[in-house]
Amino acid sequence: MGPIFIIGYRCTGKTSTGKYLADLLNKRFLDTDLVLESTYGTSIARMVAGYGWSYFRAKETETLMRLDLSDAPVIATGGGIILAEENRTFLKKNGVVVYLYATASVLTDRIRKDENSTEQRPDLTCDGLALETEKMLEIRTPLYHSLACISINTEEYTPKAAAHQIKDELYPGSPIEIS
Repeated sequence: MGPIFIIGYRCTGKTSTGKYLADLLNKRFLDTDLVLESTYGTSIARMVAGYGWSYFRAKETETLMRLDLSDAPVIATGGGIILAEENRTFLKKNGVVVYLYATASVLTDRIRKDENSTEQRPDLTCDGLALETEKMLEIRTPLYHSLACISINTEEYTPKAAAHQIKDELYPGSPIEIS
């Protein structure tokens, strides 16, 4: 099996679940947002503020295309990575795609409580957070669904439980347990 790409909106638990899943499967973990920030030496918020969303999205695509997939890592992706057709094709072609989701109201609440959201994640629109989340989910949800091999509602699972659920769906009957 190739890489496992975890997609979903911000604060669905992609990074937390991905780390648990990587540990569970004894695989390397990558987060495309962190790889991008490390590669370019700046935060996503500063990149967007300085150069705009289209520049950031181009760098996001470059980051995805340059990932070392040779050891089939678990990869948490940025929430908007699915917006570019080139990225959707890459994800589908190169690995298994797992979609994590929750309702707009739950995500809005999580984003408000997430310390990283304000400092590192810039606003996507000029709307308030709740309306922005609803609008973005309207656009992105069909794209997420079109890519997903596995879908997990993170309102029903903790990140650790979600990782176990993903493992069970990918490797039914496997004796692998978290140590």
